[in-house]
Amino acid sequence: MNSLSSKQQLLHLLQIQPLELHQEFSAMAKMPEAEVVALAEPVAEISVGIETAQPAEPVYTESYSEPNPELTFAKDVLVALSEYQPDLQWRLNPACTEPMLQNGLLVTPSIELLQSAQQKKLLWLCLQQES
Repeated sequence: MNSLSSKQQLLHLLQIQPLELHQEFSAMAKMPEAEVVALAEPVAEISVGIETAQPAEPVYTESYSEPNPELTFAKDVLVALSEYQPDLQWRLNPACTEPMLQNGLLVTPSIELLQSAQQKKLLWLCLQQES
């Protein structure tokens, strides 16, 4: 129960609305697992083809910068991280297009980009994976 209220407080602090499942996902949740896996296989093949066609560029730690704690949004995220994910370090990477976790390090795009509603949702989903 404490974990749920902590997540709700973090959502409120980051001004993120919970995502709603579309009907397709709700229907998949009711399917037997074998059918869901069969549906997911073509998507996996497509993503593998994309990855081999366009390999991801390595992320270098030299391009990371610490968020400016004077900015209001950065301050909110830092407070939330210290309260709910104290072991997680946060760095900005201007080459990054969405928040990601790398071995206890939260890497996000610039603060300006991170303040968009879509990026806030991605940040919340990323943080949920860590907890």
